[in-house]
Amino acid sequence: MPLDFDCYQALVARDARFDGQFFVAVKSTGIYCRPICSACTPRKSSCLFMETAAAAEHAGFRPCLRCRPELAPSAPAVSLEEALYAAIRTRALQGDSVDELAARA
Repeated sequence: MPLDFDCYQALVARDARFDGQFFVAVKSTGIYCRPICSACTPRKSSCLFMETAAAAEHAGFRPCLRCRPELAPSAPAVSLEEALYAAIRTRALQGDSVDELAARA
């Protein structure tokens, strides 16, 4: 899911509709939060917006102890079949041969 909306405005508004849709990692503290967190809103220049809590942790951020972002609701995971079909379709449109598609699968 690409972040195709203004994440910072959703963060400032603490809009519950975006809970679990993205996470904000704060560079100055090394912590990541949910957009509904009651902590002070960081400056926009200090924010990195991540699609998942796992991406924030992989980038080296630790979860906020107030909002517990690792427990946030999340979008349903894409099945393996859907992901494989999407990858094959993308590569086929780029001109890969059947043998190349089979090797990637």
